[in-house]
Amino acid sequence: MALGASYLTFISFVVMVTKASVIDRVFARVPARFLKFSIVGGSGVIVNMGMLYFLTEFAGFYYLASSLIAIEVSILCNFVLNDLWTWGDKKHQTKKRYLERMARYNLSAAASGFLGNFVIMTVLTEAGGLQYLLSNFIGIGVGILLNYFLNDRWTYKAAMKL
Repeated sequence: MALGASYLTFISFVVMVTKASVIDRVFARVPARFLKFSIVGGSGVIVNMGMLYFLTEFAGFYYLASSLIAIEVSILCNFVLNDLWTWGDKKHQTKKRYLERMARYNLSAAASGFLGNFVIMTVLTEAGGLQYLLSNFIGIGVGILLNYFLNDRWTYKAAMKL
């Protein structure tokens, strides 16, 4: 089975298993939307780390160039999943609204994760001597809460008012 097909199968399974009512019962103190965001984010970590490793180790890209590409690919994958599932109740179905949300999502992800991830990874690898994959993983963790906050308060909130 192709990597893309198995990834989509995994996401379909996660969506089926983690319906909001199940999440609400099991994790009553944690907002269902944040849990969905975290699950999507976890899939984005897999995409990011996989792309970074593949582009660096097999395609021969310098790890910083690989990182920039991997970050953007994971942002786009996460946008699609978050738009369909995490904030699916807040979207408008016009192409214009979709593209506006995508632009807002990309900006918020860039502000919180893209710069943080890239800067943290660069500093930890170049100055700290950590292996680039470990540095990348740490960098991803830096922007998680800010990314959620920006998306919840700006990307999808603003889309409702437009």
